[in-house]
Amino acid sequence: MALSQPSEVPDSVRGAVRSHSNVVRNNNVIPFPLSRVLLPVTLLRQSEDEARAQLKSLLHSPLGVYVVSTEVVRDGVRVLFSIAPEDLDFTLHTLIASVPHALIGSLARTGSSKEAH
Repeated sequence: MALSQPSEVPDSVRGAVRSHSNVVRNNNVIPFPLSRVLLPVTLLRQSEDEARAQLKSLLHSPLGVYVVSTEVVRDGVRVLFSIAPEDLDFTLHTLIASVPHALIGSLARTGSSKEAH
C-alpha cells in the first residue's frame, strides 16, 4: 500500500526555489589558474649528519609546507619550494634567517601554459 504524498508545496520551500531560480548564471567567466613559483634552494653541508639536521629543521619550520621535493646532491641537499607569489617575501626572509648558508636559485613560474602576455 503506497502512502499518498501531499501535492501542495509549502510557501517556505516555494520561496527558496524561486530565489535560487533568479540567480544570474554567467557562463562567460574564465577562471584563471593559481600561479605558483618554484624556488630551488641548496642546503650546503659539511657532513651528512649536518645535512640531515638542516633538512629536518627546515621541514619542521613554517617553510615545510612549501617543500615539494628534496634531492641529495654532491655539495648538499637540494630543496624545491612551490610558493604563491604573495608568500615569496615571507619565504625568503624566513629562509635567510633559518638557513643562512643556503644557496638560493632563480625563480621559475609555473601554471598555465596559455598565460596572457
